[in-house]
Amino acid sequence: MFKRASRAMIPGMLVTALVLSLAACDNSDKPDAKSAPEKKPHAVQEDSAAQLATKLNAYVGCFNTTDGSVRDSAQRYVSWIAHVEKGPTGKERNVNVLGDVTPYELESCTKAITQASRASPALPTLDAAATQYLADLTTLDPLVSQAHLYYSQGDYKDDGFAKGKQMHQPLMKAFDRFMKSSDLYGAEVEKETNALTAAQLVEIEKSEGRHSRYYRLALITQAKQLATLLSTPAPDVAGMTKAIDAYSALLAEAGKATASEPGKPFSWSIFQDKAGTFLKDCKDRMRRLRDKTPYNNSEQALLKGNSNTGWMVSGSPMRVFRSYNELVEASNRL
Repeated sequence: MFKRASRAMIPGMLVTALVLSLAACDNSDKPDAKSAPEKKPHAVQEDSAAQLATKLNAYVGCFNTTDGSVRDSAQRYVSWIAHVEKGPTGKERNVNVLGDVTPYELESCTKAITQASRASPALPTLDAAATQYLADLTTLDPLVSQAHLYYSQGDYKDDGFAKGKQMHQPLMKAFDRFMKSSDLYGAEVEKETNALTAAQLVEIEKSEGRHSRYYRLALITQAKQLATLLSTPAPDVAGMTKAIDAYSALLAEAGKATASEPGKPFSWSIFQDKAGTFLKDCKDRMRRLRDKTPYNNSEQALLKGNSNTGWMVSGSPMRVFRSYNELVEASNRL
């Protein structure tokens, strides 16, 4: 059973930030895109990159729409309970109302996973993980809704937490099952999107050279790797510095290569600015870890708000995740 600030929550949050751009950067529908080489990653051996990208986009859309909010809800629920294994005692000073699973989130995932799991190409491990994810989300939904209504209406003030105590164990078990299926689903989506992205980068450079379309995907790909590195429990400072320097060099190279490129996307400069912001936030994160700079009281209070307020703290993982998401959004607008 997961506990407050459990490690199981962190990878899912990270995957939510990372997966979108990988499939979103597919260029297979463009006339100058060529088929991938004969030796392809497993995910693209029998079907076109376009089919695969469409399928992965559906899986990614569900994951990004739903996963982060459900994990935030779980975090809020356990944040105020002193002994998570036992549940609320009724003596707690504060109660943080957990978020609900919205009808839009559930409907979006139901539609996306139902369609994608039947679509080509068949990806047995990912398809099974997605189906289990939807099943666990569907099971969790009414339990979260019941708890959300109970705590948001303040009903615990009327029954001395009697119903809250009754709901606790089923809710925690459902959250735990969801976290496990989320970790597996996210890992499988990431594996397949990584394979597709690698193939796309090779083909774009081979057919077009290094221009804006190449740098768009390369910068997002390296940003993913950098954000992953900065989120590890015990990151290596030397490794972080090396990765940051590599990203800085790629961004500088992209700036020079695209400076006079004809026909580049109108919003290319916005994308470059977001990449620069992401780079700065990564440097701030690295410096905080390198210098062992502790969070002050105000920063700790903001960090308790998880992704809602944690991004306001310079050098925090949430700040890196937010700037990465903004970079992804800028990429999707190109």
